[in-house]
Amino acid sequence: MVFIVVAVQQGLDDIKSGLREKGFEVVDLETYNYPIDAIVYEGNSFQISYISRNNMPEMTMGKRGNYGVFIVNSLGKTIDEIADMLNTRYYSPLF
Repeated sequence: MVFIVVAVQQGLDDIKSGLREKGFEVVDLETYNYPIDAIVYEGNSFQISYISRNNMPEMTMGKRGNYGVFIVNSLGKTIDEIADMLNTRYYSPLF
């Protein structure tokens, strides 16, 4: 698995612990001020102001290069589904 830093919205403690068990580096969305690879939130809208310039990966940062931040709405998804999305950077399998 590629090392992925995932910022998770406050209050999603089960998702935070589930992703940690699957080997992801999990940080708090609202307070982490360093580059992240993905965001997991829950609800009908996402507060884009949580993403700062400090969270955006630089183009030359190795495995993080050339893609930006992947955003996943966890509503109605299992930990396995979220982990698969984070690993593949796809929202659903392509058939």
